[in-house]
Amino acid sequence: MKTILFIGGYNSQGGKAETLRQKKGWKVYTLLPDYDKGLLQWVEAAAQILREHPVDEIHASSTGALVACLFPHKKVLYSPVIDPFHQLREPLFKKKFLGEATVIEQCNACTLIIPEDDDVLFNDITLAFCRKNHITPVISKNDDHRLTRYFGNL
Repeated sequence: MKTILFIGGYNSQGGKAETLRQKKGWKVYTLLPDYDKGLLQWVEAAAQILREHPVDEIHASSTGALVACLFPHKKVLYSPVIDPFHQLREPLFKKKFLGEATVIEQCNACTLIIPEDDDVLFNDITLAFCRKNHITPVISKNDDHRLTRYFGNL
């Protein structure tokens, strides 16, 4: 059985983690950060989970990618926020979060799953990141930022 750490995105309720648990039968440790309280505390929370529980992969949704990419594990990123300063269509983050955030420059052992036309992020930044890092993203056709179709078809 695969064991993963799932790091949720902004205002995540854990639906994707639960879908992976139910439909894939994986053991899932779930971290659902409150990013308004900053980013660094969630990096430490993820590090603690990884110290206490061996995992095969880290899966992260949206802003969760900012935490996941700090660790050397194999990663699967769903609609990742690559550049929290310029990628969002609407301003969303609090000053504390932005003061601790950085742009993701590279990602090793990384799979990206993105919607064909993201309704929250500008895909051009995500696609430029993929080109720079030699990643071929999995594109979910006619889907939204939450990857509703993708997760519904698992």
